[in-house]
Amino acid sequence: MVANADVKKLYGISILGLLLSVFIAYFFSSYFIIILPTTFLIAGLFLLSIESIFLIVAFSTPFSIKYLIGTSGINLPDEPLMIALMLLFIVKLIEKPELFKPILKQPLTFILLLNLIWILITSISSSLPIISFKFLLARLWTVTFGYFWGALLFQNPKNIKKFMLAFGLGLCIVVVYSTYHHYGFGFSQKKAMLVMKPLMDDHTIYSAVCSMVLAFSVTMIFFKNRFRDKFLFFSISLFCLIGVFLSYSRAAVLSLVFVLVFLVLLKLKIRFRTLVGSFAILMIIGFIFNNEIYQRIRLNNSASGKNLVGDIKSISNINNDASNVERLNRWESGYRMFKEKPLLGFGPGTYQFQYSGYQKSHQMTSISTTHGDMGNAHSEYFTPLIESGIIGFLLLILLFGFSIAVLMRLYYHSKNENIKMYSLAILLSLLTYYFHGLMNDFLDQDKAAVLVWAMLGMVTSLSLRQSSIN
Repeated sequence: MVANADVKKLYGISILGLLLSVFIAYFFSSYFIIILPTTFLIAGLFLLSIESIFLIVAFSTPFSIKYLIGTSGINLPDEPLMIALMLLFIVKLIEKPELFKPILKQPLTFILLLNLIWILITSISSSLPIISFKFLLARLWTVTFGYFWGALLFQNPKNIKKFMLAFGLGLCIVVVYSTYHHYGFGFSQKKAMLVMKPLMDDHTIYSAVCSMVLAFSVTMIFFKNRFRDKFLFFSISLFCLIGVFLSYSRAAVLSLVFVLVFLVLLKLKIRFRTLVGSFAILMIIGFIFNNEIYQRIRLNNSASGKNLVGDIKSISNINNDASNVERLNRWESGYRMFKEKPLLGFGPGTYQFQYSGYQKSHQMTSISTTHGDMGNAHSEYFTPLIESGIIGFLLLILLFGFSIAVLMRLYYHSKNENIKMYSLAILLSLLTYYFHGLMNDFLDQDKAAVLVWAMLGMVTSLSLRQSSIN
């Protein structure tokens, strides 16, 4: 057993070592430097509790850096720790199955396991099996870390707060780094897309993660918490707001507006089934009047890059906004792929390598590619439809929808103030991602995946806690 003072020292040295390694690696343009301290860190951390390792992964994920090994890559230092925790999870599941038994009985876990099984099935039938099995492995270690270990540790509600503070403080480092770089370019909107490299890929995932943490942190400020915690959440909120604003991400701004509207509906105590019914009606109306809607937005020539209002208006510009036109090109290509393989899809993780042959020359843009090197289908929902077929798509919708239903029920009916607070904070945070997912796809990247799966783990832990109270 390690003494408490020694634990604190190791904790501090580990965090300082991580930060130092990352910045040395960046300035010397050699990410190999991170490997040695990461190896020692993994060995040393297992002297600590699982909770301590969990929080260090949360803190380091926002500023982890991808190290290429051949054609594959691994994010350091967070992914080796997640892999180690995945192996430990398997051992614990064999040794002490009762530890995870309540979690495995939860409906959300059942849906998630079905989703993973379907990814396995479609990996076997994949057009590029090696790519798909790599995708499956990465999904397994993020889900094991965020959802299963999370659902276990978050049954102590204080760990939810600790996790979000750790992740939020790690994200603040990325915001400071990005803002400093951005300042050097005069806060140019064009440069905003890449100033967060190599800590994050681009402004879209950066803004999505900032939006999630912002929604959670702001909610925590308005509930009963210690002054220190409120101050930390307020500081994190401020940094994340700066991150969203300077990212110039239209989807992030819209996701926050959507959350504010949803918050009004929550205050009116609108039921989940009413929301689903209303959404279904809107979809039907949209389908019926799709030609009229298309003719209306076809006339939109609003350009992005001038101001926030112009950026928002340009979202429906499908004439000369390169980003929007390219997104439509990806979706059209994906739809052709779906029609070819509607049941099993092309295989998880394969879209970017397969879609080029399904593009039409008249739909391609100046930023189109035929080399499979420029991202995915730009939709969290459309991607599984293409890669895992209709069943993969429905399982993801079911997973996200069920999480919303559980959180709404807990917020409306729980008499425990802590459960109400966390339910609302997690719900609003996840909703920013679910909305952002209409236009982008980030679950294949550790920055967003760790946060999303951990929050779904929080949903299960709160549900278990509410059951124990009842």
